[in-house]
Amino acid sequence: MCSTNIPNPSIRCCRLALAVLCFAFSLATFATAQEVTDRSQRSPWRASFNQVTPQALEANQSNADRDPLNANPRSNYSANASALPTRSTSQADTVPQLTPSAQNSRPFTDRFSGNTNPSTTSSSSSPSALETKVTRTKNQLPNEAGQVWREYDISPYTDNVNSVDNPQQAILDWVLRETGTEMWFNEPLGILHATKDRLIVYHTPEIQQAVKSITDRFVRTRGQEQNFNIDLLTVENPNWRSNAYPLLQTIDVQTPGVEAWMMSKENAAILIGQLRQRADFKQHSGGEVKSHDGQSFVLEKTKPVAFVRSLRWLPGQFPAFEPLMTTINEGYTLNISALSLLDNRAIEVAIKCDVDQVETLTPIKIPVAGVGNTVQTADINVPELISWRLHERFRWPSDQVLLLSCGVVADPKPETSGGSGMFGLRPRRKQTNRSDALLLIEYRGPATEANLPRTAGRSSLAPLK
Repeated sequence: MCSTNIPNPSIRCCRLALAVLCFAFSLATFATAQEVTDRSQRSPWRASFNQVTPQALEANQSNADRDPLNANPRSNYSANASALPTRSTSQADTVPQLTPSAQNSRPFTDRFSGNTNPSTTSSSSSPSALETKVTRTKNQLPNEAGQVWREYDISPYTDNVNSVDNPQQAILDWVLRETGTEMWFNEPLGILHATKDRLIVYHTPEIQQAVKSITDRFVRTRGQEQNFNIDLLTVENPNWRSNAYPLLQTIDVQTPGVEAWMMSKENAAILIGQLRQRADFKQHSGGEVKSHDGQSFVLEKTKPVAFVRSLRWLPGQFPAFEPLMTTINEGYTLNISALSLLDNRAIEVAIKCDVDQVETLTPIKIPVAGVGNTVQTADINVPELISWRLHERFRWPSDQVLLLSCGVVADPKPETSGGSGMFGLRPRRKQTNRSDALLLIEYRGPATEANLPRTAGRSSLAPLK
C-alpha cells in the first residue's frame, strides 16, 4: 500500500516539465504586453531631407488627428494586467516618448529659411510659408512724383519699315539711350512699352518731353532710308597724324584710348588720298550703306578658329579620352544705328564695334594611356586673345565727316595660317600684327527727297491721353 502512494518518477518529470512550460508562458505573456506598449509609442521625430509632397503632408495631418495609442498607457492594459509587477523607474525611462530626445533629434539647418529649430521647421516649411506674398493690383498707379500716362502713335514710322520684324524696337533703344536705363527700374515708378502702333510711357513730365523729342524724330522721316559711306581702315604706324592734323577738328570722347575728329568732306578726300600712298595702309571694308532712319545695320568680317580646349576621359575605352572642341569668331563686328535730327542739319550715330584677335594658341601636352600600357601625349590649347571694344554715341553736322581712331590695337582682319596639327587643326604662331584702326563715317542724306522735309516743322505727333 505504501508503495502505491509514492509518485512514479516519470510522473514527477511530467509535472516538472508542465511547471516549466507554465512559467515560460507567463514570461512570454508579460513580454508581449511590454512589446505592445512600446510599439504603441510614436518613434522619435527625425529631420527628413526628402521632398515634401502634398500626399506626405496629408498623411502627416491624418496621423496628427488620431489619438495616440499610449495616451494613457495603463488604460491600454487588460484587467489581468493590473496583477503584473510594476516596472522600475529605470525601465520606464527607456520607453520612446513623443518628445524628441537630444540624442535622436539632431538639429539641422533648413536650406531655405535657415531655421535650426526642429519644432518650428515643420510649421515654417509649409507650402504657404515658401511662396511669395502677392498683393492685388491697385486701382490706380502711384504718382507721388507726378507721373503721367502717355501713348504715342508711332504707326507713321513702323508702317513704312518692312525690312525688320519689330521696327518699334529701334524707338525703344533710342529712348533708352536718351534717358538712360536705370531710371526705369528705380523710383519713381516708370513704364516703357511699345507695340507696333503705340509707344506707352508712364513717367514724369520731364521724361515725357525727352521721349517725345525722340519719337518726333522717328515719325518725321516716316521710315525714310538714309545713305552712309562707311570705311574701316588700318595703318600700322600712327605717324599719319603728322600730316593730317591740320585737316582735323577734335571732339570729345568718353571711351579711354579712343580719339574722334570732324572734318569737311573735302578734307576727308585729301586724308584718304594721303593714306592710300602709305605701304602700311589697308582698307578692310567700305562702300555705301542704306538703312532706315533709326534702325541698326551690321558690318562684320569674322572667321571661326577651332581648337581643343579640354579632354573628356572615357574609362574602359580606347582611346580613353575624346577632345572637347570650341570655336572663337576672330575678326570684327561693327553695329551702327543712325538717327537724323528734326532740322535735318545733323546726324546722331550710336556705334558699337567689337574686335577679337586670337594671337596664338599655346599647346599643352597631356599624358594619356596608349597601346600596350604605353604613355602618349595629347595636346590641348590655351588661347591668347587680343580684343578691343568701342561703344560710343556721336552727333555732328551732316555736311561733315566723322573719323574715329581706336589706337594701336589688334588688326581686325582675321588671321590665316597654314599647316596641319593634331585633330586636323592648324597651329597658330605668335602674331605681331598691330595697327591703328580708323573708322570713317560720312552721312550722305536721305535716299529720296520725296517724303523727307528739309527743315524742321511742327510735328503732327501728339500724345493720346
